[in-house]
Amino acid sequence: MEKLIIGDDLGRALSQELNLPFVSVEGRVFADGEIQPRLEKEEKAQEVILIIQKKQKEDINAYLIKYFLLLRKIKEFAEKTIAIMPYLPYARQDSIFREGEPLSSLYIAELIEENADIFITCNMHEHRKKIGDLFKIPAYNIFVFEDMAEKFKDFLPSDSVVIGPDEEAKAFVDNFCKNFLAAKIVIKKTRDFKTGKINFIYPEKMAERLKEKDVIIVDDIISTGNTILETAQAIKTFQPKTISFAFVHSIFGDKAIDQLAVVNPKKIVFTNTLENSYYTVDIVKSFARNLLEKKII
Repeated sequence: MEKLIIGDDLGRALSQELNLPFVSVEGRVFADGEIQPRLEKEEKAQEVILIIQKKQKEDINAYLIKYFLLLRKIKEFAEKTIAIMPYLPYARQDSIFREGEPLSSLYIAELIEENADIFITCNMHEHRKKIGDLFKIPAYNIFVFEDMAEKFKDFLPSDSVVIGPDEEAKAFVDNFCKNFLAAKIVIKKTRDFKTGKINFIYPEKMAERLKEKDVIIVDDIISTGNTILETAQAIKTFQPKTISFAFVHSIFGDKAIDQLAVVNPKKIVFTNTLENSYYTVDIVKSFARNLLEKKII
């Protein structure tokens, strides 16, 4: 067999998009927490694509172990392995802040590239290190904010403002606005590490620029939702017409998304890189398009 896709529901959907054969993964968890993934069947292939989504109730470390075990198993019968991890865990730990800390993002990358020939992820947290700084194998970090902007076609760009909640979000704002030509604002944010209090530094004429506008807050990750809620509450003081959100990864699935209801958002747009019930942007379509456009398969 030339090409084969192995995975869960995302893998099945990707196989349908690319018209490739599919093998599903079953899973067991023993009483002591040990994980035993199992392929529905084992078939030799020249190229295998592995894609697995972290589930809502699944521990992030259990997800990683499952992924590593499957990668190693696939190496036994595939000539080439393309590892697709929709959300890359530990990517935010990309620097050593205190002596004795591991450089976790690099170590995870080293484990992946032991058994993969190509790595693909989506909107990896590229703050201090880019994906090419971590991986020695070909690695791709796919941005999907342009796809997410399509979900705001019912918004008038001239009446909208796209906001990045911190300086790291500038690239996300720019990507979002490629085909959505709205005004852009990036907020500077500082945090008191003793109290946890967040301070915002706004550009000039913030109130004038936001009043009666449709505000869209974009970022790569939402975890508990607390920080982004503080941002939204601060923006509300400038009297925008509406507030909406566009995020790629919802770390805690539905819980974080439910929290955003406090500010009565007009729209919330998420992907399904991590399992949640509210996604409106299907990451599978982005992966399929990029696999073909970049001639990875």
